Amino acid sequence: MNLEALKRLRRFMEERGFPHFYVARPENFAWLVGGENTLGMGESVAYLEVGEEVVLHTSAIEHPRMVEEEAFGLPVRVHPWYAFPPPPSPNDLEHDLTPLRLVLSREAREAFFRLGREAAMAVGEVVRSARPEWTEYALAGALAEALWGRGLRPLLLLVAGEERLFRHRHPLPKGKPLGRAFMAVVCAGRGGLVANLTRMASFGHGEVEARYRKVLEVEAAALSASRPGATLGEVFAGLQEAYARVGFPGAWEEHHQGGVGGYRSREVVATPGHPLVLEAGMALAWNPSLAGAKVEDTFLLTEAGLLNLTEDPFWPAVEVEGRRRPDLWRGGG
Repeated sequence: MNLEALKRLRRFMEERGFPHFYVARPENFAWLVGGENTLGMGESVAYLEVGEEVVLHTSAIEHPRMVEEEAFGLPVRVHPWYAFPPPPSPNDLEHDLTPLRLVLSREAREAFFRLGREAAMAVGEVVRSARPEWTEYALAGALAEALWGRGLRPLLLLVAGEERLFRHRHPLPKGKPLGRAFMAVVCAGRGGLVANLTRMASFGHGEVEARYRKVLEVEAAALSASRPGATLGEVFAGLQEAYARVGFPGAWEEHHQGGVGGYRSREVVATPGHPLVLEAGMALAWNPSLAGAKVEDTFLLTEAGLLNLTEDPFWPAVEVEGRRRPDLWRGGG
């Protein structure tokens, strides 16, 4: 049980006069107990009743697994699989708990560091081994194997080879060859936390290489503006200005730019003028892009600056405004 999270939830309940509150959404369930209450298809197979004590509600099918592996040590109420009731009111399907989750507990920060580093290492190893004749399917399959092999769930795998790289921002893998340039986008989860990263490779594709340098410049503006006390809207304004400086003033409208991460890939997506104030302990994942190029890592915001949670020491790096950022993998070079 995440005692810091439970304390925040009880304060929320007290302010609203709720003697009981039911938690069913996967991101909130994981935030409180560190386990998962879905089978990977979005439907909750368990929920929490928070009152004087925290009680797990689940079905007879899921009971043994939930108490042994996902919500260890909680009292449990077991329901027939054919009569598993929905969570009563008030619950987190009616009330948004996102603001309570944004500043990560110390326990979550430590878990996130391990998750991010392992995800980056897995992705890096696979992308460095890929070859132009591979298909997008083959790269996605290798990524999934590498992630699962480290106990990480691949929540999202996007792959685009040379043929599709300039056409689609969310390229679900197809049977196309990777060709001279390709991109791998990964959202990897464990314990409810989600690490986001993108890695790109070029086998001599000049346009991809030129555009990648530009998105690194745009990202640098977002990273420099990401500090405690700044608003998401202020960081977004820096992104807009940077796109104009690199010659693509309207590119920010072509894709979202990222925002605050944590128990979802993006807990809060940055938009123009967004009022959310950044605080130390939040996770940030910016993903500036142009057609053909994108950069993305997950960071922890601290009072001293940004800590890259998805840094891979074996991936080629380039220095951008004093920061070590992932370079393109250049085909074995």
